[in-house]
Amino acid sequence: MLSLKNLEKAEAQKKQAQKLERELPYFITIVSLLASTGFGPYTIFQKFREIDLLPLVRTESIKILKRIELLGSDPLDAIVQAKDKQGSRLFGEFLTGYVSAIQSGGNVINYLKTKMESAFESLESREKQSVEKLNGIIHAWLTMQIVILAVFILLAAIGSNPIGGTSGAQPQSDPPYMLLIFSPAMSALFLKIVQNMVKTSIPEISVKKIIPVGAPSILIVTILIATNALSSLHIDSYLLGIAFIVASVLPAMKFKKLYALNMDAETATPQILRDITEARKAGIGPEKCIIRACKRKDFKLFNTIANALANKLEWGVALNDIYATLRKDIKNFQVLISFKILFEIIASGGGNVNSLDSLADTSEKIYNIEKHKREELRVYVMVGFMLITVTGFTTLLTIDSFSAINEQKDLKKGENVAGSQPNPFLEKVGIALIVQAWLSGLFIGKITKGSYSGGFMYAILLLVMTMISIALIEMHIVNFSSFLTPH
Repeated sequence: MLSLKNLEKAEAQKKQAQKLERELPYFITIVSLLASTGFGPYTIFQKFREIDLLPLVRTESIKILKRIELLGSDPLDAIVQAKDKQGSRLFGEFLTGYVSAIQSGGNVINYLKTKMESAFESLESREKQSVEKLNGIIHAWLTMQIVILAVFILLAAIGSNPIGGTSGAQPQSDPPYMLLIFSPAMSALFLKIVQNMVKTSIPEISVKKIIPVGAPSILIVTILIATNALSSLHIDSYLLGIAFIVASVLPAMKFKKLYALNMDAETATPQILRDITEARKAGIGPEKCIIRACKRKDFKLFNTIANALANKLEWGVALNDIYATLRKDIKNFQVLISFKILFEIIASGGGNVNSLDSLADTSEKIYNIEKHKREELRVYVMVGFMLITVTGFTTLLTIDSFSAINEQKDLKKGENVAGSQPNPFLEKVGIALIVQAWLSGLFIGKITKGSYSGGFMYAILLLVMTMISIALIEMHIVNFSSFLTPH
């Protein structure tokens, strides 16, 4: 029992260290830029009390400040002691090197800039590794979908009576209902697997906003299907598809608007910081540089917010108040951390050319890393759509074809077969495919946009395509068995 607790504790410390190391590049950047303006370690760590964008770094900074303020420790001694109190090796190495550079009288700024560059190289490497891991997960998901389809077709081909028809004196066998549950269940499992693998700078749409709109329609349709209230109309799969679409439309529209705004802000931020840097080189004051840079008109959806930021600066609004307003409108972490660093530098009396130039370079690096990652994952939107459409359509076509073949066998034996009767198993498969399409849309959204909310639009498109496939098969517009039956 003690060993199990130790393992759990070690695993928790490892996860905490990984989270801290994700914040490390931004921590080093802030330390480097503030140090270049002349601030010492104690003042720098005081700044982190107000930066809740880096929660773990903020916690570690507060611990260091407590040792200094409550225990009377020397700031450098407190920093050295902090490296042994948490599990991140990289974080500890940076603190040790920072203190060593100060105590030895070396070039602290050069050390910090070197560590900053290596930190972002490590960040880029980790992002590439995360993309490779996601590639493996996606391929596993694609493989499972194909395997499930293959197993289903195999059962349908060699089963005694796989689709539920009758064939002579052979007893009727139950259709493979478990496969209907297995496919959506696997998609739900993969949704859980990627939950912590994909990090996004844009938060999810609140569940509280989704449930009041989506839950009633899904609940009503579920009750109708469970009670067979509309079974005579054979529209259960269409009703469920429409219910999922109704539940997805509002969050899809909200996320699309939020995503577009944040992407425009993410694109504009490096441009603004670069303009500020170049204007500062011409000798213009820091505040005026920000005003000039934010009054550009080519930031698309971010124009209104950027222009409002410039207007507030002209009216003399405090930088902290401006940042608070920006944070209400923008949820992108990269944008917020860049502007927070910018405002901290200027509010601290900095704003020198070297600091602003380093900040602009850092912002451009962050943007390029994120952009490259999104481009690499974007291809899986088309792959996912093709797979779900093809497997869904093939499954329906297989069921319909074997049903038609069984009917032909029964007719040859002189048995009465009701013509053009809907296949009940086909209807149940349609319901399963609808659920699968919705979950697959969320999965694709999580992979490509980093947010489940980003999958609602994909889910809507997949639902529409799936319902079209069901309609084509049920109306016998596409009938593969007709090619196999001699005329």
